Amino acid sequence: MLRYGIRMVKRARRLFSVGVAAAAAITAVAGLGAVGAGRTAGPGSGASFTAVAVPGLDGTEVEPLAPVREIEATVLLFVMTDCPISNRYAPEMRRLHDEFAGTVRFWLVYVDTHRPVDELREHHSSFGYPFGAVRDVDGALVGLAGATVTPEVAVFDPGRRLIYRGRIDDRYVSFGVARRAPRTRDLHDRLSRLAAGETLAFSETRAVGCYIPGA
Repeated sequence: MLRYGIRMVKRARRLFSVGVAAAAAITAVAGLGAVGAGRTAGPGSGASFTAVAVPGLDGTEVEPLAPVREIEATVLLFVMTDCPISNRYAPEMRRLHDEFAGTVRFWLVYVDTHRPVDELREHHSSFGYPFGAVRDVDGALVGLAGATVTPEVAVFDPGRRLIYRGRIDDRYVSFGVARRAPRTRDLHDRLSRLAAGETLAFSETRAVGCYIPGA
């Protein structure tokens, strides 16, 4: 992980600079910052879908939302290798996986699919993700979830209903501005309720991060 981090630090700094500039420009023109703000419920909220197949990092086709016995929810975590906010959430996602393994299934969804597969594999390994990863080569999962930034999560129930979309927690106030610790653990809260057997209506929070190209 250290080896990968050193090699990527210059890219991360460039991305922060570009992201801040882009956020300012978009705010001036359209009233939007680097957050998933101002959206309506969006694609998929409260509706179910047929299976979507995407390639895994080994090249095989994967159906991330295929029903699995005893799984109460599926979490899609949208990331880019160069997004510093995505990378800083890796430890929290590992903790969530360890806590909810057996009742919740997690998938890492790479949206920067122009990068070589070997680079995606190295990123996945270097940051110690204990769950599988897929490449959203044609944006099918981004469109299904309505994701716009990384990191952003989408939670689906066993019937493939989108029941949550947004931030992992509220640690990041805005792009480049973070609290020392989150006050609200949005994803943890919803996964706890689902694991307890509660049925949830669709809900959404604003995710802060790096824009997904074309989203």
